[in-house]
Amino acid sequence: MTTRPKITKTLFKLLIMSICVFISIFTVMYCSKNNENKDNTSNKGSNISGKDQDIKNSNLTKIAFEKDNNVYLYDEISRQIKSLGDNSKSKDLLELSPDKTKIVFRYFNEGKPIYPPHVIIYNIKAGKLTDIVINNKNAQQIVELKWIDNEDILVTGHINPSVSGYTVYNTKSKAELISCVGTIRDVSLDKKNILYSNTPHIFPQPRANLYINGKQIFESNNDKEQIFDGVISKDRKMIAFRSWVAGEKDINGKDSAYLNIGKINSDGKAISNLKKTVISGEIAGELKFDDENNLSIIEDQFIYKLKDGKLIKVANTLAKKKELTAVQLKAFRQTLAKEFPKEVISDQTVLEDIDIYNMVVF
Repeated sequence: MTTRPKITKTLFKLLIMSICVFISIFTVMYCSKNNENKDNTSNKGSNISGKDQDIKNSNLTKIAFEKDNNVYLYDEISRQIKSLGDNSKSKDLLELSPDKTKIVFRYFNEGKPIYPPHVIIYNIKAGKLTDIVINNKNAQQIVELKWIDNEDILVTGHINPSVSGYTVYNTKSKAELISCVGTIRDVSLDKKNILYSNTPHIFPQPRANLYINGKQIFESNNDKEQIFDGVISKDRKMIAFRSWVAGEKDINGKDSAYLNIGKINSDGKAISNLKKTVISGEIAGELKFDDENNLSIIEDQFIYKLKDGKLIKVANTLAKKKELTAVQLKAFRQTLAKEFPKEVISDQTVLEDIDIYNMVVF
């Protein structure tokens, strides 16, 4: 008689516990689902916001480019494109200054060359143009414009296949600072030194040589040696250049080259302690001295550092040039389509196919 009540009481307790467990599980699942929905909503919002603010979060705000013998500047904030300079004249050879505040380009006339030629400096912030007349006859057939620093430009002129003319102009004073004829190797940032080789268009060619400001500082003792680049250190005390001898191979049968480094004498007339290091002819990066006069060869993927007469190869972790994101590229194409309505421009258009070239993003 006492067993049944005990069983009933036990079953009742189990029933109550089951209901509690069920309620607990339901509550946990509901809260979890609710939080997941909130997270999804938040993520969707952040994704949309991320796309909308992709441009704003990027440091990139402008694109300079050439098209149809004209120079343009695109502003991705205003989504506008404007041509720079006189629209009645053809333009090319645009280059952006290191501090990204100015653009240089030239006016030209395909049918009838302009003499003397004009180089134009466009101040991006002020929206003003500075016209520089190139009076140096050795640089008047302009083939390249290059910034030496934020105020000075190097103008390269064609003379013949082996000789060019070079002149440096200050963009504020419009004055010519220094010039040379031959094959340029380097111009120091303080504008006081221009390194070049004398390469007259004669036969036989003179031996490989180097000049600084009109003074010869080096001549090879090998008739077959050729120099293909060079650089002066920032303190103007060291010089480095690469050379090769046609037909010379390394132990693996590959083309070899020489990395030459030495000290510039105080009188600026010779090189002392010149040391030659045999290197692979396949290393084609840029020669560069750092502030302590350590020499490196900088390629896109690797840096070769000269240490104790040997090149040490390391990964190039230097900041790369900025590139357009997919969102930015899409916005650029859409703005191009509005600016050039006669052309068929879609979100998949290859920019080169619509003759956009020499594009600089910054």
